[in-house]
Amino acid sequence: MLSQLLPMLAITFTVFMLFFIFMGIGYMVNKKPLRGSCGGVAKLMGNEKCSYCGDDPNKCDSLIAEQQENALKAAQLGKSV
Repeated sequence: MLSQLLPMLAITFTVFMLFFIFMGIGYMVNKKPLRGSCGGVAKLMGNEKCSYCGDDPNKCDSLIAEQQENALKAAQLGKSV
């Protein structure tokens, strides 16, 4: 029984580690924060107001655009963000 359980645990652990590594690489490449969905499970459970965007789905996009603009200005000045 234990000889069957250990390989399964090792594979599961490896898959989770790869998932988190690729998620981290994706964050470093795109520089976009992870965000929740507006109106996903929370709306089904009765929470009508989105805690991430305040029911304004463009808010997250405008914040990302502002961050990219600031990073561009900092790059032109020779500073890292």
